[in-house]
Amino acid sequence: MNPADGTDPPPFTAEDQLLIEDIADVYRTVDPVPATLVERLQFALALESPELDFEILRPQEEAPLPAGVRGGEDSRTITFDSEVLTIMISVTARDEDAVRVDGWLAPPGDHLVELRTGEGPRTVRADDQGRFVLDAVPRGLSQLVVRQGLDDPARATILAVTPSLIL
Repeated sequence: MNPADGTDPPPFTAEDQLLIEDIADVYRTVDPVPATLVERLQFALALESPELDFEILRPQEEAPLPAGVRGGEDSRTITFDSEVLTIMISVTARDEDAVRVDGWLAPPGDHLVELRTGEGPRTVRADDQGRFVLDAVPRGLSQLVVRQGLDDPARATILAVTPSLIL
């Protein structure tokens, strides 16, 4: 409906439809939808939580590790930040299929750190310095979820979540 005069727009003609199809063909050729878009959206939306009161961490600048640092050229450091929690992770390649994730939480505390991957979640407990390690993690789309440190992760309240990232 046209908001200016309350009338319906004229119907599309056959010429209009051909023009729309030509424009769609141009976009499919020049800027196609990424093959993994649906999978990435489903992954991002799959976080099931009855409580929606958690921090969504913002990614800060991603930096490669300096030369000479353990892990060499195939390492990177990513920091996520919010008002209540900061997570810094170092991602180091183990082989072509897996990475090691070393992480630190600030402020440190009794937290469960869950890494959601396409192969399922992996959960570890951060130590009293806020450090955690996830070894032999499959490469691909993932997301960190930080929960309070209960023994049963399914009952632990989510404190913070990172955006999806590719390891």
